Amino acid sequence: MGRYKSVLMAEQDARDFPHHVLVPVPPNGLGKRMDAIAAWIDLNIGSDWRMHGHLGKEGHMACYMFRSAEEARVFRLAFEAGMV
Repeated sequence: MGRYKSVLMAEQDARDFPHHVLVPVPPNGLGKRMDAIAAWIDLNIGSDWRMHGHLGKEGHMACYMFRSAEEARVFRLAFEAGMV
């Protein structure tokens, strides 16, 4: 299991946190904004969430995962409004 642990954890998280919000990652990365996003989620939604990197057709994305559709909706709306 050693070298594939992160892949297995990402798959488990995807099952446990089925509501995903994809955030585009700029060429230089999210940097300190990643910490600000995590702090916002912890404060406004709670600490029960996950984030994994994702590479798709759209390019590099940060996949924020939530247990409920409502949590994902709140995050998506706040992100789109520039509050996060």
